[in-house]
Amino acid sequence: MNTSQLALVAALCAVLMVVGVVAAVREIRGRVPDPMKPASRLSTRIAAARAGLPEKWQRRWRHLVTAAGIVTLVVWAWTGWPVHGILAGTAVLALPYVLNPGTAATQRIERLEALGQWLNHLAGVHQAGISLPQTIRASAKAAPTPIAPNVRALSDRLRAGMEAEDAFALFADELADGVSDHVVLLFQSHALYKGPGLSDALEALAVTIHQQAADARDIEADRAKVRKSSRMVSMVICAVVVGCMLNDAWSGWYQSPFGQFVLAALGGLFAYTLRWLGKIARTQPDPRLIDPLPADTRLSLTGGVR
Repeated sequence: MNTSQLALVAALCAVLMVVGVVAAVREIRGRVPDPMKPASRLSTRIAAARAGLPEKWQRRWRHLVTAAGIVTLVVWAWTGWPVHGILAGTAVLALPYVLNPGTAATQRIERLEALGQWLNHLAGVHQAGISLPQTIRASAKAAPTPIAPNVRALSDRLRAGMEAEDAFALFADELADGVSDHVVLLFQSHALYKGPGLSDALEALAVTIHQQAADARDIEADRAKVRKSSRMVSMVICAVVVGCMLNDAWSGWYQSPFGQFVLAALGGLFAYTLRWLGKIARTQPDPRLIDPLPADTRLSLTGGVR
């Protein structure tokens, strides 16, 4: 590399280092989102990516992002080439996903089981003769852990005087699953017509949901084999790549502007392949039966309830 190229790389390193330090400080300190400001597409995707991790990794999300940023800067400074650092940081960030490829499916099954348990509890409480909103509020403290935040939010909205139909629609959007939409449609139908037999309908729906959860567990047992194979292949490839990068005889060719471009393309293809394998082995939620609320409607409903 000539002097001008080295100066450009140094300038980029300095800029990214400042950005990385600022981002790390913000993540460590934590950010308080403005409830009146709609979430951006990037923040929505980051939240979805974070939700796909086991709970212990979700609690360490800031530490994970900070570690990835530090590794990126250290490897970049050590090798003098940006793509080496970016790939190293990406590998650190992707490690929990490689080690836990079935987290989203497991979480969905746990939500289904929790939803069935909650419906059984609602059916028992409703038999005492109280209304559906009162039944939901009474069940909020004993709601199963996987759906407890959503049930408490629904209870708070009903207690604050929100229209039952709107509160149920927000509940459906939070769970975002066709199975939970069946529950919400039952709630909305009862809130509108006040017909008898709600307890029996809740119990029957709970049985159906428990059966769906059991079927999903059987399917996941088969898909776990695919995930295990993809995890092993990914880790072997990563180990081989790290070994090659530490060997100058192998990595020397990539220490040039054109080599950096090729290395970035190879890294992108590898990431795309892993994402494709994960998509094949991922269980998708059932199609929604209720149209999601528009962003402005959601904002107007949630803006008045904390």
